[in-house]
Amino acid sequence: MNQLVKMLMAVSLLICAAPYGITASTPNTAKKDKLEAAKTAEMKGDLARVHNNYDDAISYYLAALRVNRQNALLNNKVGVVELQLGQRGIARKYFAQALKYDPQLTPALNNIGAVALLDKKYKQAADYFKQALAKDESSAPTHVNLAEAWMGLGEVDRAMTEYARALELDADVLSSSGDGVIAQVRTPEQRARISYLIAKSYMKRGNIEGALEYFAQSQRGSLPRSGQGVYRPGVHPSLAGPPSG
Repeated sequence: MNQLVKMLMAVSLLICAAPYGITASTPNTAKKDKLEAAKTAEMKGDLARVHNNYDDAISYYLAALRVNRQNALLNNKVGVVELQLGQRGIARKYFAQALKYDPQLTPALNNIGAVALLDKKYKQAADYFKQALAKDESSAPTHVNLAEAWMGLGEVDRAMTEYARALELDADVLSSSGDGVIAQVRTPEQRARISYLIAKSYMKRGNIEGALEYFAQSQRGSLPRSGQGVYRPGVHPSLAGPPSG
């Protein structure tokens, strides 16, 4: 009889303990599910951004951000899309948030500089770009952006040096769309300046025909052979075309 009572008590204890075991694991499972959902939303946002569906991209990114508001990379991505939509003030806020959570995030440094450049705050923009390049000198788009800031400040020689460095790093810097998290500001004069630099390079190598061709391209882009007086502040720059991945 005693044995039967003991068995019944043991079964009773197991029944009572089971719900507590299940309850204890539920919060962890829910958190894992949320993180997985956030990752999926971010991937959908990336895909939407690649296809220029910026409104959808924002929606997906914000859904992911609600799960982890301190995600610097996500804040930067939201900022990039807002900048594509022309919302510079909102973009600046997200880039600032990204830098708050990760001061070493060089794309965000470049991007907040791009906002300053579009606002024609050239000195401030140059400071941001120099900070970004101090952390990652290999970013061709940032060299292009710094060149634009120098042009805005009337520092033509410095600008041409930055264009030349950008070309060394990526010969297709004006036509490539980057990796999707680095904003590259473009102006109508850029291609003329790059053509001028290529022409000079061909001339040094003795390729007269190639030099003349690129000098002609630079002239069509209103770039004087001296390289002076080519920045037109009235021209509204635009963000580099649809970023990928």
